[in-house]
Amino acid sequence: MLFRYILWRIAIMIPTLLLISAVIFIIIELPPGDFFESYIAELRAVGEGVNMAEIEALRAEYGFDKPPVVRYFLWLAGMLQGDFGYSFEYQLPVSDVVGDRLWLTVLVSFVTIVFTWVIAFPIGMYSATHQYSWGDYGLTFLGLLGIAIPNFMLALILM
Repeated sequence: MLFRYILWRIAIMIPTLLLISAVIFIIIELPPGDFFESYIAELRAVGEGVNMAEIEALRAEYGFDKPPVVRYFLWLAGMLQGDFGYSFEYQLPVSDVVGDRLWLTVLVSFVTIVFTWVIAFPIGMYSATHQYSWGDYGLTFLGLLGIAIPNFMLALILM
């Protein structure tokens, strides 16, 4: 029964991820133009010349000369293989740019979870053993206050 439920959830997850990726791709494609048009405008704004042959070669290399549907499936196939594209801003593959930041994000998330558990478990045990006491009410109020205050405001207050 549980195994069938897990298989069902995985089966539902696949079309959901495909739908989400399609919506993300459509949102990315909605603004007019592409990176290369912005790049040309930026070069012209600073007074540099534009080599249109080089721009067209880059468009062909990165698939911007293909229709959006073909680009979507190329993008999806690349993501499934771990190729997240090329960052024109950093002049590096996206996996190199994200790699360092991803591990820092995982580390911060892990430390946050451990910190939360270290605080929450003793408070929960105290509230369970001292039910309806002033300490229980005070700690419950403090917890509800922490949930009610938006994170960005709490961060500004603590800074």
